[in-house]
Amino acid sequence: MTTLHHDDPPGTLAAMLFIPASDERKLDKIPSLPARAVLLDLEDGVAPNAKADARALLAGHPLVSRPEQRVWVRVNSAETAHLKADLEAAVRAGVHGINLPKVEGAAELHALDWFLTQLEGERTLPRLPVMATIETARGLENVLDIARATSRMHSLCFGSADYSRDLGLSWPPPEEPSPTLTLARARLVQASRAAGLHAPHDGASSEFRDLDRLRAQVQQAKALGFGGKHAIHPAQLPVIEAVFAPQDAELAWAEKTYAAFQEAVRSGQGAVNVGGQMVDAPIAERARQLLLAAGRTL
Repeated sequence: MTTLHHDDPPGTLAAMLFIPASDERKLDKIPSLPARAVLLDLEDGVAPNAKADARALLAGHPLVSRPEQRVWVRVNSAETAHLKADLEAAVRAGVHGINLPKVEGAAELHALDWFLTQLEGERTLPRLPVMATIETARGLENVLDIARATSRMHSLCFGSADYSRDLGLSWPPPEEPSPTLTLARARLVQASRAAGLHAPHDGASSEFRDLDRLRAQVQQAKALGFGGKHAIHPAQLPVIEAVFAPQDAELAWAEKTYAAFQEAVRSGQGAVNVGGQMVDAPIAERARQLLLAAGRTL
């Protein structure tokens, strides 16, 4: 099972802010941004005729960030002619991970793994984790193989706009939650767990001024088992982080449940009644995960 970078504070990747890698002004502002994780975009956020300049800027920029910030790069997909040059620009000091979009099969990640290994060796850099974004029906059909493709895999992401386009669905969906998109998201959650990955990330909401709608979308994603959501505007970050953060009631339940189970184990019991709920090892483990996510010391 992959793990977060050893010094990642809990919840660091819950909200990842997209920044076009072609925008030097925004790259300069990374340390002052409220985001704990940024996703520098070489793909859809950069026009085709600006990609070479964006790569040059990314490769040469100081990429200063706060110690607790994580800087990831979204490269272009394996089906494009840009991927190799993107990786040569992105694999550098100051970058903590790579996001590969429009993944449709494990072979794309095998090739990515090989190329990253070569670059890391040449440049004496640490091993980079990878997020793979599912954006097509073919990618969804192969999602478990994708999730298991390489030990670099950190998590899956879901690109709902491109997925809708691939299926010929309206975007944004005429009703929320969309049954088709809900089914697709649920499959990512299942595959992530089966492969031992972190919970998947949901794609960004383009309607950045409608924070109530965003909150509803994030709540739906969390209820399905997602662990984070991308953002395209700093105003979206507090909403995303607030929803994904463990709530007071959840933490109170977790503290009570975990303490009672630990006491039961010390007494030789495998389960214990906590407020009318029979708590065994799986439920106690969920309580432990919530406490760790909140930064509690166990």
